Amino acid sequence: MIDKLPSNSSIFIDSNIFIYHFLGISEHCTNFLEKIELGDSEGYTSTVVLSEVLHRLMIAEAVEVYGIEPKKAVKYLKRNPELITKLEKCETAINDIAEFKVKILTVTVESIFQSRSLRKEYSLMTNDSLNLQVMKSNGLTNIATNDSDFERVDWLKVWKP
Repeated sequence: MIDKLPSNSSIFIDSNIFIYHFLGISEHCTNFLEKIELGDSEGYTSTVVLSEVLHRLMIAEAVEVYGIEPKKAVKYLKRNPELITKLEKCETAINDIAEFKVKILTVTVESIFQSRSLRKEYSLMTNDSLNLQVMKSNGLTNIATNDSDFERVDWLKVWKP
């Protein structure tokens, strides 16, 4: 469990942890992020994660504000692009990630090419392999995630909510 992470650890934080926090789905995720903010451990994430969080929260906010079905949200916003400018919660949430004192790691062009071997070795989707490459490049071996695909990576310790 994520709340058992030892103090003074370094950990990569996947998108679902932030999403669960911002949508009020998991108190464990909120408590975990508060511990990071207080300096109990060092939290890291990537620009890929920020993009995923922003997109998913934008869709969730559109569903809430405009009363549309989740599976129709993207098409709805594409047909009504002026509505995108009215979505604010998702923008605020992205800014809040920095307030948790989470260090944001950049995904470089080199990382994109290097991640191919990780996709092949661990059968990962693109964004997961990019995040794994960022973790590998930065010596991170702990990940906070609810994504069981990372359990296939033998050198990672997965911390779930």
